[in-house]
Amino acid sequence: MKGIYVNTRLPDVPKVFSDTLMISEAAECFLSIHKPEYFYKTDNLSICGWFIYAGKLNNVLSLSEDVARHGVEAIKKIEFGVYSGLFTLNNETFFFQDKTGLNYHFIAKDNDKVFISPILKGISDSIDLTVSEPHQSILNKRGHLFGKHTQYNEVTCLPPGAIVSLKAGELLSQSQLGDMCKHKAEALDLIPNKIKSIVEYFPKEKRCLALSGGFDSRLILSQSSMQAGYCYGPENSADRPIARQFKDSFVNFYEFEFDKTKATQSDAEILDCILESPKAYNDPQFVNAYSEASSLTQNSDFFFDGFLGDIYQRGTYLYFKGVVGELYRFFPSLYKLFPLDAKNLLRKRYANLSADEFELIYIDFINETAELDLPDYNKVVIYDSFLARGRRLISNGALKLNGCFKEVVPVFMHPELHYTFSQQNYSDAVSFKSIKKIWRNVGSEFKNKRFENGYTFKTPSFLMPKVALFYRLLIHYVPGFQNYGTKK
Repeated sequence: MKGIYVNTRLPDVPKVFSDTLMISEAAECFLSIHKPEYFYKTDNLSICGWFIYAGKLNNVLSLSEDVARHGVEAIKKIEFGVYSGLFTLNNETFFFQDKTGLNYHFIAKDNDKVFISPILKGISDSIDLTVSEPHQSILNKRGHLFGKHTQYNEVTCLPPGAIVSLKAGELLSQSQLGDMCKHKAEALDLIPNKIKSIVEYFPKEKRCLALSGGFDSRLILSQSSMQAGYCYGPENSADRPIARQFKDSFVNFYEFEFDKTKATQSDAEILDCILESPKAYNDPQFVNAYSEASSLTQNSDFFFDGFLGDIYQRGTYLYFKGVVGELYRFFPSLYKLFPLDAKNLLRKRYANLSADEFELIYIDFINETAELDLPDYNKVVIYDSFLARGRRLISNGALKLNGCFKEVVPVFMHPELHYTFSQQNYSDAVSFKSIKKIWRNVGSEFKNKRFENGYTFKTPSFLMPKVALFYRLLIHYVPGFQNYGTKK
């Protein structure tokens, strides 16, 4: 819901967001929905969200001055962030979104008029659209689409780093997948130090972290000082007893039941409005969970999230369903002994699609990754993260919904981390070898306490997937072990 609305009908801001979202004029006839403190406007620039430019957080004056001098090139030099905005140059207005496409927008053209919105409803309520049946079928089967495609023939999803002329709707610039692979990759054990430097851009008193029993949020915590933190779920689940052990790392730490306030039909309608995925993939309980978390941590603005951290640390986008998939998870050395090429791996991951539907995704994959000089496993991870499942489905809760309450900082999406992650050996990642290198220099107080899947860093790598399977069964089927996602 947060973002820039160009020539589209503005949706009603739901009551649950009334304290955290507001509407402003971004430019003449163009509107923005944003958090009150995180909308910046100068004579030639409007931007909502957060960003790092020239080494500083929300450095809007420097960016505005550089846009006046250098135009598009200044926008392309924004280092990191979750943002969207408009700028003017030579009396022409341009739209832009963040270089990793996390605050992604949709675009359509009708009678030479350009329509842009962060939610599909903004466009579908404004012009007549026709449904693309194969894409709608994929959306219903998978919960997400891919690349530029939407369920409508007339609407496309703007790519990461999109810069668009609002005069003609022309895409002037975008981030290529290869951009993240052009810089020197650092050693894996330098990743924690990079995470520390990312966190330090943000005022300590404004930081907040949701801590679970997993790797990603704990790695962020190990490299930071957090003002507020929270954990939700059943009181004795895998997450809360583990997270509770680190409560002294926060100034304020809170625990609460995920379903403390039961979701209503109104909550489901909110998700239907702001999310692209069908109802079957949307859990309206998250509306109340994030609202409760926002209320408890109301003095902190920046929510640090481990979004896709498990993908990069443990290679989980190499997983696929079925008996063979479980064998590969249980014996991850199979990924190296009997490697899968990209087409075979993607076919297994998207197994419920028809042959024609899968071909649409595979053609897009080939086109988007053609210039990547990387192994097939790396290509699949990068594509699924930036152009398919990660960006178009997993982002629903962590970024799109929670972003209506907080400014979300998806630490693992920082470009400099991707220079390293994009070139790592994913056979080692899925075998729990990479993660031990990443955590090599992390303090023992964070490494030696059990994780939600039952192991610690003292557990030999070859045993980790075996222990993980045992705990996965406990979490799914045994009362007292279940988390918020598996609780019956």
